[in-house]
Amino acid sequence: MADEEQITAKEWEELFRENAQRLNLVPECPELWVAKARLMMLDDHPEDHEPSGLDEVERCILHALELEPDHMEALEEAAHFYHVMIPDREKAIMYAQRYVQVAGKVVGEMQAIIDDSN
Repeated sequence: MADEEQITAKEWEELFRENAQRLNLVPECPELWVAKARLMMLDDHPEDHEPSGLDEVERCILHALELEPDHMEALEEAAHFYHVMIPDREKAIMYAQRYVQVAGKVVGEMQAIIDDSN
């Protein structure tokens, strides 16, 4: 990313603040927990935000999956998290397989819509 495209510290703070406000309003929304995990993983200054760290990232991803076990973004993040961030092959494979299973179901549903349209 070019320097002019970098997010400023103030913009990061605003993203975290907005996410926290939304989570306070709708804590049962898995998308917001995934967004929080992504923000924390991309943040260059995690010490500026509490709580932080990989344990908190993991907690956010797993909480999203508790709320919605088939949530595709949370499954994807979990697979990547355990593949790269905290290597755990068994967990990475488990979440990746679940993602592929759910994605296959969604593809089938979308194909049925296309077929019904013809």
